[in-house]
Amino acid sequence: MIATTVRRPTENAAFGRACKATKPLPSIADAFACLAACEARGDLQGARLCRLLLQRVARDGRVGE
Repeated sequence: MIATTVRRPTENAAFGRACKATKPLPSIADAFACLAACEARGDLQGARLCRLLLQRVARDGRVGE
């Protein structure tokens, strides 16, 4: 018996789209507002994610908005 792979074109198309899709980054003001909201709620994990987002926004050069 020969094992064959079943070709799934919809799966390949979805994977290709997911790899190409890039989400736009928020403005620096929105990222700081998110950080402030997380810190006000005491959400340590959310605040950490917002700090990482701020680093990413600053690295990509969108600070002057």
